[in-house]
Amino acid sequence: MKSDEQLSLGGGVGYVKRAKVPQVAKRYVLLLLVVVVMLGVFITFPTVDVAGKGAKIDKALLGSSLSQKRGTTVNGTLCGKGIRQVSWSKYAPYCVPVWNGNNGGATSPGVTRSTITITYREPNTAGMGIMEKLFGSQMGTDQEAIDTMQAYISLFNKTFELYGRKVVLKPYAGKGDFINELQGQGLEQAQADSITAKNLQAFADVSLLSSTQIYDQYLAGEHIISIGAIAQPQYWFQQFAPYAYTPIDTCSIGVQAISVAMGRAMANLPAIFAGDPAFRQEKRSFGLIFPEDPTYASCGNELVNLVKEHYGIEFARVVEYKISLSDESSEALSDIAQMKANGVTTVMCGCDPIFPLLLTLDAQNQNYYPEWMSLDFEDLFPQLYAPPEWADAITSGLILPPRVDQEAYRAYQLSGDKQVISPQFAEIYAPLLLLFDALQQAGPILNPYTFQQGFFSLPTSLPGGDYGKWQFGNNTFSPDADFVILHWDANAVSPEDGNKGTYVPCNNGQRYPLSVQGASQLPNNTQLGCPANQTKGPK
Repeated sequence: MKSDEQLSLGGGVGYVKRAKVPQVAKRYVLLLLVVVVMLGVFITFPTVDVAGKGAKIDKALLGSSLSQKRGTTVNGTLCGKGIRQVSWSKYAPYCVPVWNGNNGGATSPGVTRSTITITYREPNTAGMGIMEKLFGSQMGTDQEAIDTMQAYISLFNKTFELYGRKVVLKPYAGKGDFINELQGQGLEQAQADSITAKNLQAFADVSLLSSTQIYDQYLAGEHIISIGAIAQPQYWFQQFAPYAYTPIDTCSIGVQAISVAMGRAMANLPAIFAGDPAFRQEKRSFGLIFPEDPTYASCGNELVNLVKEHYGIEFARVVEYKISLSDESSEALSDIAQMKANGVTTVMCGCDPIFPLLLTLDAQNQNYYPEWMSLDFEDLFPQLYAPPEWADAITSGLILPPRVDQEAYRAYQLSGDKQVISPQFAEIYAPLLLLFDALQQAGPILNPYTFQQGFFSLPTSLPGGDYGKWQFGNNTFSPDADFVILHWDANAVSPEDGNKGTYVPCNNGQRYPLSVQGASQLPNNTQLGCPANQTKGPK
């Protein structure tokens, strides 16, 4: 078998989260909102002609050539080497003194001498009603989301160097139902919405709450940048460059890193986090559940191949499921029966946030209490899962401070906005901040290619940020660069909603680089250090 370090970091596909147990986006619940139909059925997504690839860029025009020079920024910061544009963000670019000159005027569609237009597609789906019934006020309203976006944009316009321009947000009521799109349906409506964004003169689209693969691809076809793609593989971003970006990690490296974590910290060790006392004495037998959509399933299959090739691990059972309102209940019943029949001690669920609710209820009904490993979603989802099943469930992601201490919340206060902040403020903040970072770094001659090069050349974030480490480089379409392994504690109070139930750190909260080498820092043949929860197992 090959060593950890010999695993390739190139290529790869998928949806499995970081070098940790798979995670898709703790800070992105509304992007995954009506996840009962998140990833879809076997479909062929639309392809688009992304023109102009390989355009040459004069790097002297990039903002990076203007940064860290002596002078004062638009927000009054004294600029110099190593100084960030704003002092209140760990993720700000290096400072740029107040700029005066010719920005080239209308350098790209959606760009004028004084404005940069961005659009937001307001969610249009009956499925929203389902989520409102489940979570009520914890979701917030769409108007609260728009007001929160406007507050952040107002703050960023005043504090970032945009070379004589200001960002203007244009919300619009979409025709497309993003739940349909996530199932591979409603292509005509999604395309119509991308044309609406074009007609609104969008340079970029920030439909953070209704982003889909289909919509983003149509936006790329209209040469509009999108920031918010979820769980797409590296090759997808390269295919639609320079128009698609995300603050969430792509899964291509993550699926390789999780294979290392499995090989070093789980394989050939007892399933100590299982609810069944007998399982805790057995060496782990892995089962894997993931959606059948080809884009996402390819990542699950890649994981299957990697752990077999490098660690000799063979999954006892692999199940693909179709996400739909009408099918999930029966699929959950069947999937659990298969896991139990095949002696699986450890169920790895690369699932949408709702499916584990059905799986855990069925597992409990079948008196089956395995270990659970899952994607990392907002606390409000696992708070609904069957407690005897989910106790000690393993994931990975972020360690959030209390709401009032979060950078996104403090930035909202700095904006001076008096509207009610959206409960999803952190999910709204990160993509917008990333957008403004790249706009400043792009320099005065703004177009999708200078934006891309600006994005790639952003500096590594400062330590201690709420979103973990952001790191950039060529072909880095997501800056997400490290992870913490977490487990579920049903008694701990969530910093997100104040209710009982949240993920807490294992291994003393150590952060691991999101790479094969980073995952290789896990002690070999050593159990994860996660304090045991006393509520797990049959009652």
